This record gives sequence, structure tokens and C-alpha cells, in this order.
Amino acid sequence: MKRTNALIPLILCLILTSCSAEKENTVVKDNTNEVVAFDSIQVEGLNPTLESYKMTYKSEGEEAVAYVSLPKKSGSFNINLVLHGGFPASKDLSHVSDIMGVSFDESMLLYSASPGLISLVPLYRGYGESGGTVPGLNGATLDTSHAIDALMAYLEKNEKRKSMGKVFVMGTSLGGGVGLKLATIRDDVADVVAVSPYVGLDPVYPWLLENPDKDIGFLEMFQDAYGDYDKSLKQTKEESIDVKKINVPVLIVQGDADRHIDWHPVKSFYDGLKKENDNTTFELIPDGDHALMNKQEELIKINSAWFDEQF
Repeated sequence: MKRTNALIPLILCLILTSCSAEKENTVVKDNTNEVVAFDSIQVEGLNPTLESYKMTYKSEGEEAVAYVSLPKKSGSFNINLVLHGGFPASKDLSHVSDIMGVSFDESMLLYSASPGLISLVPLYRGYGESGGTVPGLNGATLDTSHAIDALMAYLEKNEKRKSMGKVFVMGTSLGGGVGLKLATIRDDVADVVAVSPYVGLDPVYPWLLENPDKDIGFLEMFQDAYGDYDKSLKQTKEESIDVKKINVPVLIVQGDADRHIDWHPVKSFYDGLKKENDNTTFELIPDGDHALMNKQEELIKINSAWFDEQF
């Protein structure tokens, strides 16, 4: 199985185009797995071998939305999980429709769906049509985990398309951190590709305190959400990523000109992870900006070569 160009999620910085309309609404009464609805939709430009859906599921008491593409043919397929970026800390915001020109809607499938795979693009609480307010890293990770469980349960009960039980993860910015943290709580994660990842409250918060000239507003956000930095607090640990619990192949790709996620704390996180998990790769791209928007060809080559080597 190979990842194509469509698997590179330009979630924080890429302007997405959307042309979709719901065709029907199928209510799914499955309280055990918290699936609320699985709605068939149309996404113009989607690969013709795929069908697209909007899944509504429960996460931490709120109804959240995820977009799904399924191969038209029956069979068992791996899940390609694509994770979007967003705010690195919890905020009292709901139904955030876009960030930096990125629309949180079904058009995300155009940049994640791939033939021969089940693609899943969850919207964390507070984004797009998902209910609730914007969570931090831990909350976004829980939302993602619930989305995986909801999709697998729905397919097993209702569909001719099934999950093979493996989840291949690609995340950008906050989504990169979500993917890494997801690998600490789920056994079905097969790998993580993290592009310009937010690597958690620790080490980012203390690094910014030491380098305030690099701050673009995160310090105030962290202060408002979590108070003064204290590594001993339970909340700090929940909003961080335990490298000792990651045992799957990991690729981290970072640009050294990224103003949103500075490469230094990312490299520090990688160094800690490498000590625990030798199957970890770090690529620092000269002059690369956030999400490597200006280095897409290089990013695609790195990702494809790494994935082919691993699998």
C-alpha cells in the first residue's frame, strides 16, 4: 500500500475548495458505540472509485462530525486517518468554521481520500459542525479515538466494507500532536506521520517561556487555559505526549522557517522519542514553513520513501 499525494494534509495553511451536498440522512441507533448518523454526501472531484459520507458520533457527551470515504467495492481495508490542525490549547469557542482560510468541512476528503483505503477525517469538538468547544491536545485526541471506534463499529454492523483493524495516521500541526498522542492510547495505530507537529505542553510551554521572542500568542493562550507552567500538574501531563508509550514507526517532518511551530522543541521531542523508539525518523527541511506549504514536493518524496521502506 502506498500513500499518494492526496495523503498530504495541508490542514492549517492550505485553502480548501468545497462543492458538496448531502443526498440522504440515515439515522443509526447504536448507543453502545455512540454512532448517531451516517449520511451519504457528494464531494465533487472525489476519486470515482470512492463514496463519501458524513458521520455524526458522540464524543465526551457532544455530537461531533467526521468525514469518511469508502471504496465502492466490498472487502476489508486499512484506515487512513488524517488529522487537521487548530488551537494548541482549549478555548471557549464553538463551530470554528475556518482557520487561516482553511474550511473545516467535507472538502477535506479531497486531500485525504485514497483508492483502496478507508479514509477518516474527524473534526474535533468546536470545529465545523462538531458540537462543544475547542479542546486542547488531550480532548482532540479523545475525539479522534471515539471517531475511530464509531466508524469501526458502524462498518462491522452495517456495511460490506470493513476495517482490517489497522490505522495509518497522518497529522499536521495540532493534528500531528494528536496522532502522536493517539499512539500512546491505542494498540491499532500502525504508524504516525507528523508534519510540523505541536508536540504538547511540555516541552513547548517552557521553551516559549525561555524564548519569548519566538512567541506568536501561544503563551497567552496557555496561560489563559492552563495557568502558570507546572510540569507536576495532572493537566500538564494530560496535555503532553508520553514518548515512552509510542512503539510504532514515526516520521516527523519539520521546516526550520516555521513561525507557528518552532523546530527546536520539535527536535527536543524527537530526541526523547528516539531514545525510547529507534524506529523514529526526523527530517528538518531548510526554509520550510508551517505545514511545509512551500516544500510540498520534498514533503511528498520524504513521506513516500519512508512509507515504502516501512511497509
